[in-house]
Order: sequence, then structure tokens, then C-alpha cells
Amino acid sequence: MAADNQAREVKFRRIAGDLRRAIRGGEYAPGDRIPGENALMAEYGVARMTARQALGVLVDEGLTEPRKGKGVFVRDVRPTVRRVVQRLSREQWGAGRSVWESETEGRDLVVD
Repeated sequence: MAADNQAREVKFRRIAGDLRRAIRGGEYAPGDRIPGENALMAEYGVARMTARQALGVLVDEGLTEPRKGKGVFVRDVRPTVRRVVQRLSREQWGAGRSVWESETEGRDLVVD
């Protein structure tokens, strides 16, 4: 039983890794639909739960977002880059800019 669980874990993590690399490599752009459960089941020869777990990993990481009845789509992710030295520099604070403003480069704060 433990070996079965390990094999399933390895498979769903491998599938998630393949999709992650494809997203980061530009194969899937922000807003693109990634392969769904049925496509992953056929391509990798896995059970539905394994495909679902792989997709769940990407959702948990914030790379994708599920849309009910439509599939899983790549999010428009632009990571916040923290420039430690510059964020607390006199130029930032002297210009009246907040730490958040300097790191987000004018992006709006959206909470979901």
C-alpha cells in the first residue's frame, strides 16, 4: 500500500513538473487553458485522481486558476521582486515612495 501511494505521488508531481516547465517556458501563456484531467489521463496513462492532484499542485502554487465548467487556466503571474538594498535606499524614501510601491512597479493591489 505504501509503495502504491509513493508511485501515485511521484506521478502527479512529475506531471505537475512537466506542466510547470511548459508554463514557465512559454508554451502556455497567461490566459491559456492547460490540458485537463482527461487529456492528462490519456497522455500519462494515469487515473483521474492523479491528474486532478497534478492540476491541484499548480493551483496551490498560484500558477494556474480553475474556472468552473471551463478548465484550468494559466494565471497572469508577475512575481514581486524584492531588491533589498534599493528598497530601503534614500532614493526610494526620499522620493516619498513606499516599499510596496517600489517593489510592485505601479501594479494595483488585488486581493482574491
